[in-house]
Amino acid sequence: MVTLLIVLIIVTLLNLVAIAPLVKGQTNQRLVWIPLLALLIAISLLIILPITIWPAHLISNAISMGFVTWYTVATLYLWLTNWYKRQSHQSTKPDYLVVLGAKVTSSGPSKTLTRRLQTAIAIYTDQSVPPKLVLTGGQGSDEPQSEAAAMAGYLVRQQIQPHQLLLEQAATSTATNIKFSKQVIENDWQASRKPTILIVTSDYHLVRSKLLALQQHLPVSLAGSWTTTEALIPAMLREIAALLLQLKWPLVIFWIELTFLAQSISH
Repeated sequence: MVTLLIVLIIVTLLNLVAIAPLVKGQTNQRLVWIPLLALLIAISLLIILPITIWPAHLISNAISMGFVTWYTVATLYLWLTNWYKRQSHQSTKPDYLVVLGAKVTSSGPSKTLTRRLQTAIAIYTDQSVPPKLVLTGGQGSDEPQSEAAAMAGYLVRQQIQPHQLLLEQAATSTATNIKFSKQVIENDWQASRKPTILIVTSDYHLVRSKLLALQQHLPVSLAGSWTTTEALIPAMLREIAALLLQLKWPLVIFWIELTFLAQSISH
């Protein structure tokens, strides 16, 4: 039990370190650090308490290992996010920038989507040969126009030439964003070599974007726009929940194996 407690303390501290690049230079960092620390401590307690109150019992081991599974996914997510954020578009000369859509309001792209577009513009203007921009996102029931069209309008106002824009207006999820963008690129690309593709999205969204691109057999690099401290923790929790759902069957197997391993060790 002491060993498990020490391991959980070390993992908690490492997870706090993983978040640092995402909030560097921002104000109100307590909006991230306080809830994150409270959440990590709560998960650690949920791992320890069942096997402390009811030791060597299959049900208590199953409960504890369920939280271990969640914590494992969360830890991998935090550190992969840290890695992708620090490695963002280093030495990349993209043929295509794929900008993933986000909420559109009556006044245009939301703040989240605007930050993605600003990141894409910075990368675009830094290239000696300007890449094409694939703008992907359909129209939600509460959106006045498609996310792709809203992005195109914003970019044209920022002096990006319209002929550099490829609109994909059917996607309704990150999975279809990437699937349909791949089709757009395949239809547009003329050279014999494979195109270099850079996905632009929010920093909290990098891990799942990479995973979905891998599932589409689409080699990509990543660039993450920054997220406000107010929005970061809720957004990351949504991403972890989406990853748990996306990987549910491998994780169920992992949880069962962990449970029986813990049960054998406790006897």
